[in-house]
Amino acid sequence: MKFLSVFVLAIAHLTLFSQNTVTINGSFSGEPTGTSIVLENYLNPAAFKQTAEISDNKFSFTFDVEKEEIFKLSLSGQNFLALVINPGEKINLTLDPENMGSLPVIEGSPNTEFVYEVQDGLMGFNMKQDSLNTAYQTASAEERKQIEADYFAIDDEKNVYLEGKIKEKAGSLAALFFIEQLNIDMYFPLYEEVDSLLSQNFPDHPAIQGLHNKVVSNKATAIGSVAPDFTQLTPEGEEMNLYSIKDAKIIIIDFWASWCRPCRAENPNMVSLYADYHEKGLEIFGVSLDKDSAAWVRAISSDKLTWPHVSDLKGWKSSAAALYGVGSIPSMFVIDGTNYKILAKNIRGAQLREFVSGKLD
Repeated sequence: MKFLSVFVLAIAHLTLFSQNTVTINGSFSGEPTGTSIVLENYLNPAAFKQTAEISDNKFSFTFDVEKEEIFKLSLSGQNFLALVINPGEKINLTLDPENMGSLPVIEGSPNTEFVYEVQDGLMGFNMKQDSLNTAYQTASAEERKQIEADYFAIDDEKNVYLEGKIKEKAGSLAALFFIEQLNIDMYFPLYEEVDSLLSQNFPDHPAIQGLHNKVVSNKATAIGSVAPDFTQLTPEGEEMNLYSIKDAKIIIIDFWASWCRPCRAENPNMVSLYADYHEKGLEIFGVSLDKDSAAWVRAISSDKLTWPHVSDLKGWKSSAAALYGVGSIPSMFVIDGTNYKILAKNIRGAQLREFVSGKLD
C-alpha cells in the first residue's frame, strides 16, 4: 500500500510537470548572426534566463511555467521577439533573423499569436495614415482639410479595432501590449475592466503595476470628481495650494515646463485666453515640471504668463503630476471654481477657448 501511494504521487508529479512544461522549437528563414539565442523573463531576467545553441538555423527550449508570463527571445538587444506564454504550450516559431519581431510565424501560443495579429492590424492603419501624411505635403489648402478628416477617421477606426481586440484578451497579459494606445479618458471603463481582471489573475505582477497606478490616479481626476488639492512653492518661495484660489468661476490647472516646446507653443493661446476671460472669472494655475528654478522663472517672464505659478522643481517626479496622473505635457484640467469639480481634461487651443466661452460668455 505504501508503494502504491508513492507510485500515485510520482504519477501526479509527472502529470503536473507535463502540464507546466513549455517547449519552443524555432527556425530562422535565413542565416542568423551569432550561434546562440537567449530566452528570458521580459521584466525580470534574473528570475529566468536560458541560452540555446543555434544549429542549422534551428533552436529549441524546454522549461516550466506555472502561470502566464511575458518572455523575451533575443539575438541581440534590439532584435527580439516578445512572447506571452502559458503553461504546457508547445510553440513553433519561424523568424526573420534580421528582425525577429517583424511578422513572425507563430503556432501553439494563442496569446503570442494575438499580440502579433493585432500588431499586423495596426500596421495596416498606420500605413494608410503614412500615405495621407505624404499626400498632405503637396496638397492644396482645400485638399488638406479632406486629408485631415480622413486621417482622423482612420484614428477612429483604429480605436474601435483596438477596443474590440483588447476586450478579447482583457484578462491576459497580452492586453498590456495595447491598452495604453487608447486614450484613458475616452476608454476609462475598458481600462478599469482590464485592470480589475489582471489584478485578479496576476496579483503583484510587476507588469500590471503601472496600469493600476494610472487607473487609480485617473479615477481620482475623472470628469465630475472633485479635483484633489495640492500645495507647492511659487517662484518667490511661498507655499500656495489650489484651493486657495477663490472668487474664480473657472480654474485651469496647466501642467507645463520651460523645456517643453509644445507647452511654449501653446502659451500664446493661454495668454490670449487669460486676457479675454480673466475679468469674467477665469483663473489659470500653472504647475511646472521644471527642475531648474531660473529656467522656469525666465519662461514665465518671457512668455508673459501673468497668472499664479507653482512647482516642486522635481521634473517628472512632481507630486502634483503624480496626483493627477499626468504622463505628458501640456496637460490641462478645467475645474469649477465654486466646488473644484473637474469639468474637462486635456483640451487646449480652440477647443479650450470654446469650452471656456461656453461657461463664461
